[in-house]
Amino acid sequence: MRIRILIKTNKIPILYRHRVVSLFKEALKKSDKDYKDFLYNGKITKPFSFNLVLPPNRKPIKAKIQIDEKFTIEDTVFKIEEGYLSLFISALDYRFLISLFNGLKRLHTFDFSSDKEMLVNGEKIVLEIKKVSPLNERPIKTNTIIFKTNSPIIIEDENDNPVLFSDEKFEYHINEITDRILKSPHIKGKGLEEPLKFEPIKMNKQVVKHTLKAFREKTGKPVMYLSGNSGIFKLSGNPKDLEILYKIGIGNRTGQGFGMVEVLG
Repeated sequence: MRIRILIKTNKIPILYRHRVVSLFKEALKKSDKDYKDFLYNGKITKPFSFNLVLPPNRKPIKAKIQIDEKFTIEDTVFKIEEGYLSLFISALDYRFLISLFNGLKRLHTFDFSSDKEMLVNGEKIVLEIKKVSPLNERPIKTNTIIFKTNSPIIIEDENDNPVLFSDEKFEYHINEITDRILKSPHIKGKGLEEPLKFEPIKMNKQVVKHTLKAFREKTGKPVMYLSGNSGIFKLSGNPKDLEILYKIGIGNRTGQGFGMVEVLG
């Protein structure tokens, strides 16, 4: 199941993913606190992925972004004078989307910024929830699908090093990560039915700036740089497994806005 959320705001910084996660938490808390606690009080695989699309006429500018009390950086902020942000969400768990939908209807607006966090040139950003709409999904019935990334796929090895599509061990790691994710009781409860085969068609490396409170506290750095994989690729495997990946996203950090894909054929 997929939904699209139209959001009105006048600007959005390049570091936004962690605040979208906070939006989800706030909406779930209003509609289904037990489920919100289940998803976020432990380190579990999230049964969803998301992608934020900016309107085509946004204007990138450089501005001061106060991430928190310790870190202020100068980086890209997108001014949005007309149009909407489109937040696309795909999920395996209907409870997540239904709870999110109900919570967003009660929320109406979300404070992207607080008094001391995520300020742009000292100003707060407010997100106004304008519309939430369901989207059609493409049924998966064959064992080979051509996918296109909506947000970069992050594949990390056992030492958290990035693995790119051009790496000879990429297919090994995507299998290892996916098998582990599928074994989660709230995802599938068992691993891959058969190994995945990955074939790049038109892929490229994409470096994404991201931030998390835990990362900042651990490293003393304001921003992490994640090397992702973007583009078009062919993925072969059991249709049941491909269907789940289509819904929850592919790779690591899907719950942070990575790995969302769409079916091309």
